[in-house]
Amino acid sequence: MYCICINKNEPPTLQAYRAAERLDFKVKKVQLDLDFLTTCEQHDLISTFLNFKVPNAHARSSRLYRSCQRRILTYEVKSVTKNYQTKDYEYYYPEAGDPPVFIARPQTFTVEVGQSVIIPCDYNNPGVNMLIIKKLPAGGGSEKLLSVGAQRVTPDQRVAITGSRLTISHTRPRDAGTFLCHFDLEPPVQLRHTLDVQYAPSVRGLVPTEQHVARGSSITLECEVHGNPEPILRWSRQGGKLPSGHHSTQGVRLTLEKVDRWAEGTYLCTAVNGIGDPASAAMTVTVEYPPEVTAEKATVRTGEGDQLELVCIVRGRPPPDVVWTHDGTPLPDTMMDTQLYRPSHNTRDTATTYAHTLLAHRHSLSISPVTEKDFGTYVCIAENAHGQTTAMIQVTGLPERPRVTSSPNGGESTRYSLTWQTHTYFPITDFIIKYRKAHLDLWQGNGSLVMAGTWANVSKEVEGEARLGGPPRAMAHTLTNLEVATDYLAIVRVRNRYGWSAESQHFHFSTKKAMAVLQSTSGARSGAAVTWLLLLLFLLLSGVLT
Repeated sequence: MYCICINKNEPPTLQAYRAAERLDFKVKKVQLDLDFLTTCEQHDLISTFLNFKVPNAHARSSRLYRSCQRRILTYEVKSVTKNYQTKDYEYYYPEAGDPPVFIARPQTFTVEVGQSVIIPCDYNNPGVNMLIIKKLPAGGGSEKLLSVGAQRVTPDQRVAITGSRLTISHTRPRDAGTFLCHFDLEPPVQLRHTLDVQYAPSVRGLVPTEQHVARGSSITLECEVHGNPEPILRWSRQGGKLPSGHHSTQGVRLTLEKVDRWAEGTYLCTAVNGIGDPASAAMTVTVEYPPEVTAEKATVRTGEGDQLELVCIVRGRPPPDVVWTHDGTPLPDTMMDTQLYRPSHNTRDTATTYAHTLLAHRHSLSISPVTEKDFGTYVCIAENAHGQTTAMIQVTGLPERPRVTSSPNGGESTRYSLTWQTHTYFPITDFIIKYRKAHLDLWQGNGSLVMAGTWANVSKEVEGEARLGGPPRAMAHTLTNLEVATDYLAIVRVRNRYGWSAESQHFHFSTKKAMAVLQSTSGARSGAAVTWLLLLLFLLLSGVLT
């Protein structure tokens, strides 16, 4: 290979190698030469007039051939620059006629990505001047030469020159910018067009897609968005509302303050600008917190031979380890079972229900058949890296505290039928009823003084069919020798083979009051003086006793 244009003793000139090779286009003005050659050098483009003869066609792809071309191009740029700076060349002016005039007007073209656009540079009176089309990128950067005359300079195959118009096919976002239709005169003749390429939004998360945060802490989710026009970015929660209660909020960031387990879920940042489809990025928030343990029943009543299942619902992140104890003694794993907990209803929305379900497990302890030694205190213990929590379940054979079911208004003057229910797995053997006059107020409606009575007890053993066990158990007893139109207070307890139940709640009842009301009305005036005397006597006695 040889480079005929390189000679150590006599540097090559532009005219020398242009004369040796056919020019694809001829530029008559040094400034245009300089613009063209400088642009070629900046973009590492070699014009066809820099090609030279080689022994074979394969040599044109060699590094040595390319290096030789670059040396020629560098030398020519320096040579033309020197000549231009020493004013060996002058600006070219047409010999006759007016300078070129653009007949197109400055315009702004807006297209969607993928469409084609025509940049018009229509003009009159070109003379010998050549139209130059350049581009200034929208995002800044150096000027780019696209064409000189009918010759396309840019290597981009999507650009085509047809007369005085430049066509860009399949536009891309980087095609946006200012296009200059230019005649290099003094002063320059120039026309500016602006191209705006709109494209659908794209979005990406600026934080990891999986976020783990401790309960009570705060976390900020952030997204980066691109698109033209500028997209609107909204945050939402997959399947439900945001912790704030809103369906969505706008902005590049979403901050969750003092999170709890209800803040768990997948959060979406969605960009919309009216071009194409919306774009979304998803981030999942996982809240870590100590175990939460809830017993399905705090007290379980059972009987010998029965099948028993004790249940506690456990939540926590990370998922806690669970063990059971009976009266302080650890129980084997063979008695335990764990399943995903699926609540039958929830007052919160779908997203929080989903998160709640993922975090909850149903831990059960099975006992079959039940014996008396199985009675006692069971503890469900849950532990993870954030702490330990327990729930207690009491297994007993004692009857449940009775619940009085009779009406508080008696239908008889001196008798009252008291009824109640209780749950028990063993027969009821005894019951006790305690009752007394109620001390509801110091004064009755007729002005007479009322004093609380002493407790009366009724204790009775249950015999026959009434001893049959099994929940629920309904029982009754009639209290006699009561006073007419009087308020009473009653308490009930029952017993089976394992002992006495807790007392029922205080129950207020009264005997029939119709006759007593008539009597008190007719004697109200005559008894007023007696009432005052009784009150005075009561106060005197109280003073003596104190």
